[in-house]
Amino acid sequence: MKPTMPAELIRDGAQPILVYGAGGHGRVVLDAALRVPGLRVVGVVDDDPKRRGESILGVDVLGGASILSEPRFGACRVVVAIGDAAARAEAVARVEAVGLRFDAVIHPTAFVAREASIGDGAMILPMAVVHTGAEIGRHAIVNTGAIVEHDCWIGEFAHVSPGACLGGGVRVERAAHVGIGACVLPSLRVGAGAMVAAGAAVIADVPPGAVVGGVPARTLKGE
Repeated sequence: MKPTMPAELIRDGAQPILVYGAGGHGRVVLDAALRVPGLRVVGVVDDDPKRRGESILGVDVLGGASILSEPRFGACRVVVAIGDAAARAEAVARVEAVGLRFDAVIHPTAFVAREASIGDGAMILPMAVVHTGAEIGRHAIVNTGAIVEHDCWIGEFAHVSPGACLGGGVRVERAAHVGIGACVLPSLRVGAGAMVAAGAAVIADVPPGAVVGGVPARTLKGE
C-alpha cells in the first residue's frame, strides 16, 4: 500500500509547497517542512526519472522540473532542497523560468530572532540559531545546530554546515561553504565560492574561491 501523508500534517488553509530535491538534504528539508505550521507539502520534485513514484516520508515524488508548469501547481511555492550550491542555483533558475515563487523553511526547533531577516527559499534546520540583525540570503542553508550570531550576513546559495559557528558580524558571501563544526571569528569575511573545511578555526578573511582548513585556518588552495 502506498503511504499517505499523516493526517495531522494536512492543514486547511495552509500554503501548498513543493520540495525540490529527493536526496539526503532534500529529505531533511522535507521533514522540516512537514513540521512547519502553515505549510502543506503537496509533493517532491526530482529530476532523476528513476525516483518518480517513490514515497519519501509519506510524500510522493511527482516528477522532474517539467511538472512545475502544470496548472495544478500554480498556487504552490517551492523550496529547492539540494545541497550543492551550483546545482541548487540551476534548479532555482528552472523554477523561476515557470514563474513559481519560493518559500523559506524554518524548522520549529530553530531559534530565529525577531530582527533577523530570512530570504526566500532559505532553509533553517533543527536547533539552528539565527541571532538579531542577521540576514540570511535567498536559497542559503543554515544547517542543523549551526550558530549565526548577531549582524551576520549570509549570501544567497551559501551554506553554514551542521555545528558551525559564526561570530558577530561575519559575512559569508554568495555560494561560500562553512564546513561542519568550523568557527569563524567575529567581523571576518568568507569570500564568494570559498570553502572552510570541517573543524577549521578562521582567524582572518578568506579570499573568494579559496579553500582553508586547520586550527588556525590556513590556505589549502587558491586565493
